Amino acid sequence: MAEVKEMALEIQVDDGIRKVPIKNMEGEEIGVFYFRPTDVGIIDRYNRMIDKFDTITEPLEGVSIASDGTADELATDEEIKALHESEKRLYDVLNEMFGGNMAEAFFGKMNPFSPVNGNFYCENAIEAVGKFISAQFDAETKRMSKKVNKYTQDYKKGRRK
Repeated sequence: MAEVKEMALEIQVDDGIRKVPIKNMEGEEIGVFYFRPTDVGIIDRYNRMIDKFDTITEPLEGVSIASDGTADELATDEEIKALHESEKRLYDVLNEMFGGNMAEAFFGKMNPFSPVNGNFYCENAIEAVGKFISAQFDAETKRMSKKVNKYTQDYKKGRRK
């Protein structure tokens, strides 16, 4: 006897999304995020985030931060509130940049304001993201350039009019 299965109505479109693991310097996966290397708007969103970074960390001025990125045990309620405000600002701008819950992917295992080699951990993560975006965008641009050249080579050689 034949079995009839109901088909789901859906359309699948390749939007260029890629699953990207986030690894620490030891090669251990600390998170995963989804990225579209062909999303030309991501460069503008990244630059806006960089421009906002001082505003994001502004509430931290005068807050004593412990080695785990939290307010130290002598912190006042105001300092703790300021730290949480900075975290929220950072998470909001990262989630806006990537169009999803990307803050959790980067900071689910480590507080963004943990000190790492003289920087906040989030600064290291943001710098790595910038380099990644640039490299991915350059690679996609080269692929597109090859395709455009393929279709326009006859025009460049004067064969078509």
